[in-house]
Amino acid sequence: MMLIAGYEQWKEAKRQMLEQENPEIDCEECRGTGQIHEVCSCCGGEKEEECDVCDGRGTIRYLDSSKPTPGADLVGRRVYFQEVISDLKKWCAYTRQDFLALAAPFVSAYRRGEVE
Repeated sequence: MMLIAGYEQWKEAKRQMLEQENPEIDCEECRGTGQIHEVCSCCGGEKEEECDVCDGRGTIRYLDSSKPTPGADLVGRRVYFQEVISDLKKWCAYTRQDFLALAAPFVSAYRRGEVE
Protein backbone atom coordinates (compact mmCIF):
# COMPACT_ATOMS: atom_id res chain seq x y z
CA MET A 1 0.00 0.00 0.00
CA MET A 2 1.27 3.43 -0.94
CA LEU A 3 0.61 6.43 1.31
CA ILE A 4 -0.12 9.70 -0.45
CA ALA A 5 0.71 12.99 1.24
CA GLY A 6 -2.19 15.39 1.62
CA TYR A 7 -2.08 18.65 -0.29
CA GLU A 8 -1.14 20.85 2.68
CA GLN A 9 1.67 18.49 3.72
CA TRP A 10 2.94 18.29 0.12
CA LYS A 11 2.73 22.08 -0.30
CA GLU A 12 4.82 22.75 2.80
CA ALA A 13 7.46 20.20 1.73
CA LYS A 14 7.50 21.64 -1.80
CA ARG A 15 7.95 25.21 -0.52
CA GLN A 16 10.83 24.11 1.71
CA MET A 17 12.47 22.37 -1.24
CA LEU A 18 12.03 25.47 -3.44
CA GLU A 19 13.55 27.69 -0.74
CA GLN A 20 16.55 25.36 -0.36
CA GLU A 21 17.18 24.91 -4.10
CA ASN A 22 16.18 28.48 -5.11
CA PRO A 23 15.50 27.51 -8.74
CA GLU A 24 14.87 29.90 -11.59
CA ILE A 25 11.17 30.50 -12.15
CA ASP A 26 9.27 32.51 -14.74
CA CYS A 27 9.28 36.19 -13.90
CA GLU A 28 5.86 37.00 -12.52
CA GLU A 29 5.94 40.54 -13.91
CA CYS A 30 6.43 39.61 -17.59
CA ARG A 31 5.25 35.98 -17.28
CA GLY A 32 8.55 34.67 -18.58
CA THR A 33 8.68 36.68 -21.82
CA GLY A 34 11.28 39.23 -20.74
CA GLN A 35 9.13 41.98 -22.25
CA ILE A 36 6.39 44.20 -20.83
CA HIS A 37 3.65 45.03 -23.32
CA GLU A 38 1.72 48.19 -22.52
CA VAL A 39 -1.27 49.82 -24.20
CA CYS A 40 -1.89 53.51 -23.61
CA SER A 41 -5.36 54.00 -22.11
CA CYS A 42 -5.92 57.36 -23.80
CA CYS A 43 -4.62 56.84 -27.35
CA GLY A 44 -4.47 53.06 -27.69
CA GLY A 45 -0.79 53.19 -28.65
CA GLU A 46 1.28 50.14 -27.84
CA LYS A 47 4.86 49.75 -26.68
CA GLU A 48 7.10 46.95 -25.50
CA GLU A 49 9.90 47.40 -23.03
CA GLU A 50 12.41 45.09 -21.43
CA CYS A 51 11.14 43.87 -18.08
CA ASP A 52 12.89 45.70 -15.23
CA VAL A 53 12.28 42.90 -12.74
CA CYS A 54 14.16 40.18 -14.66
CA ASP A 55 16.30 42.47 -16.88
CA GLY A 56 14.72 40.88 -19.97
CA ARG A 57 15.78 37.32 -19.09
CA GLY A 58 12.26 36.13 -18.39
CA THR A 59 13.35 34.30 -15.24
CA ILE A 60 14.18 35.18 -11.66
CA ARG A 61 15.31 33.13 -8.68
CA TYR A 62 12.52 31.81 -6.48
CA LEU A 63 13.70 33.75 -3.41
CA ASP A 64 14.12 36.98 -5.43
CA SER A 65 10.39 37.22 -6.12
CA SER A 66 8.67 40.16 -4.48
CA LYS A 67 5.27 38.42 -4.61
CA PRO A 68 3.79 37.23 -1.28
CA THR A 69 3.71 33.65 -2.60
CA PRO A 70 6.53 33.40 -5.14
CA GLY A 71 6.00 30.75 -7.77
CA ALA A 72 2.45 30.15 -6.54
CA ASP A 73 1.77 27.97 -9.55
CA LEU A 74 4.64 25.69 -8.44
CA VAL A 75 2.75 24.73 -5.28
CA GLY A 76 -0.79 24.80 -6.64
CA ARG A 77 -3.31 21.98 -6.55
CA ARG A 78 -2.83 21.24 -10.26
CA VAL A 79 0.90 20.62 -9.76
CA TYR A 80 0.14 18.51 -6.67
CA PHE A 81 -2.25 16.34 -8.69
CA GLN A 82 0.25 15.96 -11.55
CA GLU A 83 3.10 15.01 -9.22
CA VAL A 84 1.01 12.47 -7.31
CA ILE A 85 -0.15 10.85 -10.56
CA SER A 86 3.44 10.77 -11.84
CA ASP A 87 4.64 9.16 -8.59
CA LEU A 88 1.79 6.62 -8.71
CA LYS A 89 2.76 5.66 -12.28
CA LYS A 90 6.37 5.11 -11.23
CA TRP A 91 5.31 3.14 -8.15
CA CYS A 92 3.00 0.92 -10.19
CA ALA A 93 5.68 0.26 -12.81
CA TYR A 94 8.17 -0.64 -10.07
CA THR A 95 5.79 -2.84 -8.06
CA ARG A 96 3.82 -4.15 -11.07
CA GLN A 97 0.54 -2.98 -9.60
CA ASP A 98 -2.50 -1.87 -11.60
CA PHE A 99 -2.22 1.92 -11.98
CA LEU A 100 -5.95 2.52 -12.43
CA ALA A 101 -6.86 0.50 -9.35
CA LEU A 102 -4.33 2.40 -7.24
CA ALA A 103 -5.01 5.87 -8.68
CA ALA A 104 -8.83 5.73 -8.80
CA PRO A 105 -9.44 6.36 -5.06
CA PHE A 106 -7.05 9.33 -5.10
CA VAL A 107 -8.58 10.83 -8.25
CA SER A 108 -12.10 10.43 -6.86
CA ALA A 109 -11.18 12.04 -3.54
CA TYR A 110 -9.33 14.85 -5.36
CA ARG A 111 -12.34 15.59 -7.57
CA ARG A 112 -14.66 15.69 -4.55
CA GLY A 113 -12.28 18.12 -2.83
CA GLU A 114 -11.50 15.66 -0.04
CA VAL A 115 -7.73 15.77 -0.46
CA GLU A 116 -6.44 18.17 2.19
